Amino acid sequence: MELFIDIAINVTLPIVAIAALGYVMQTRIKLDVASINRLLVTVIMPCFLVHFLASARQPVSEIWPVAYFTVVQFLFLIPVGWLASLAFGLPRAFGPLLAMATVYANVGNYGIPLVQLAFPSEFLLHQSVITALMTILMVTVGTWLLAPSEQQATFASRLAKAFETPIVPAVMLGLVLRGFEIRLPQAIGTPIELLGATFPPLALFAMGAQLATRTAGAVNIGRLSLILMLKLVVAPAVTWGLAIAMGMPEELSDLLVVAAATPIGILLALFCVEYAREPKFLSTAIMMSTVLSPFTVTAWVMLTRVY
Repeated sequence: MELFIDIAINVTLPIVAIAALGYVMQTRIKLDVASINRLLVTVIMPCFLVHFLASARQPVSEIWPVAYFTVVQFLFLIPVGWLASLAFGLPRAFGPLLAMATVYANVGNYGIPLVQLAFPSEFLLHQSVITALMTILMVTVGTWLLAPSEQQATFASRLAKAFETPIVPAVMLGLVLRGFEIRLPQAIGTPIELLGATFPPLALFAMGAQLATRTAGAVNIGRLSLILMLKLVVAPAVTWGLAIAMGMPEELSDLLVVAAATPIGILLALFCVEYAREPKFLSTAIMMSTVLSPFTVTAWVMLTRVY
């Protein structure tokens, strides 16, 4: 219990405090959340990724285990969520929704600050790669699963969506700079570093503000409980088993498990609105998974440290 409280105070409560501030401020002064998110995605987060990846001390070769594990994990968890939908007799439309909610975690806005607080700084390299890969997989595989057949575009056009924002190119640029040990001129590198340093707190603040803009409708408690169980309990547990089966190093396994335990990614809500996949239900699930995450994430951080 003492370890749980220590982790809660030093890791998850700071995250909750900043998100809660964003939530409260949104209810009081009605911030332009869309503009804040656009600033994060197009400027702040790319600067953070370029600076951190370019200045990382580890060789680029260390990212490959995380890269191939993330792809395997993504493809493994999709049928877990889909089969759960079938097992509980949910309507057909819930299959792809539960599949994506199980696998798609908030590895960016929530995961990066979490890793900064819970792990050594070198693990941010791996979390940045996970974030980029999840973005690519979400806009390709996720679109293919969620979009009605008449709306599905070609694979090339779906892949192009991953590059509509600078996140993936920023990761590639950062890795190239690191791989060739290129240092940016101070006139360029310092502004990038200063802008990037604002990402963790601003991302959490924006997440809280965005949650405050979501209105929950009437939700089936059984279905909500199922999606929360899949995301907060089953996904990290399966990830842990996969990491052991694939022989991942212990500390890296801990990171992968904790990343999988983060709440449902907010980007999924945008896809559900676009393709009419139970958007009110999914918004409520995102909110509840975020509200419960201080308890569940703290528990998973504790478990990975104990075992």
